[in-house]
Amino acid sequence: EQIFLAAMRHILTIYAAEVRGALLTARGPKDRLRATILASFGSGSFRREVASAWLNFYVLAQTQPQARRLLSVYQSRLRSTLLHDLRPLAGDRAEAIADTIGALIDGVYLREVLKGDAPTASKAAAMVWDCLEREIGE
Repeated sequence: EQIFLAAMRHILTIYAAEVRGALLTARGPKDRLRATILASFGSGSFRREVASAWLNFYVLAQTQPQARRLLSVYQSRLRSTLLHDLRPLAGDRAEAIADTIGALIDGVYLREVLKGDAPTASKAAAMVWDCLEREIGE
């Protein structure tokens, strides 16, 4: 279990670095939101071993306190990143939209890695982005 959690910490560290890297070149809140969504569906996330780790991680987080805490940290950071850029675009609705987009990122990712054919990162990101644009009225 501890080895698996160490592997997940490593996966989450790589994910965080990808998000930070994407945000460096983004200009303005909307561009930053797009960068966050695209980084959430980076090609590394769709490697079979990474996808398997995420699936096991969600299951483990239901019963194992350290995994639950790690999942909570991931979810909190994603929410915080989304909120930072949603507030100027959506005002009072920013929190609800951030929760929706965070859930969509996780749900669409899981759907993509579980389907029979090869996952499509661009399709997954586009689905989340389209929903975000509807939410912010673009």
